Amino acid sequence: MIRQFFSLLSLSAVALASCGCDGSSYDAPLDAPVQIAAEQSAVFEGGKLEVKFTGIATDSRCPSDVTCVWAGEVVARLAVRNDGRTTQHEIKEAQNASVGGYTITLLQVLPARSSSQPIAAADYRVTLKITR
Repeated sequence: MIRQFFSLLSLSAVALASCGCDGSSYDAPLDAPVQIAAEQSAVFEGGKLEVKFTGIATDSRCPSDVTCVWAGEVVARLAVRNDGRTTQHEIKEAQNASVGGYTITLLQVLPARSSSQPIAAADYRVTLKITR
């Protein structure tokens, strides 16, 4: 049920976001899910905040085709520019970080892991929600 919700949430975010797979950036709204591809940035509030997905620090999630005792976790790396200063953050899925009055929540990391196929770094996507 939760996976279906997040899948639906991701599809909505994809509709809001252009691919930007070439390292581009796009304007994104606060308080709404946005999906960012590897090396892509989302810009909020006319450039006051920029969040770039720089990669995955760790991915120990249980593969979707396996039954595990532990669900595992995934940690995304983000470069966040606020007030002319860029800081690096590592955020676990379903957790958040505070930066200059903003809260950045990592809602989901795609794709799901599979036991038979590794995920290429360029194939990862993160769904974030930025609030004030």
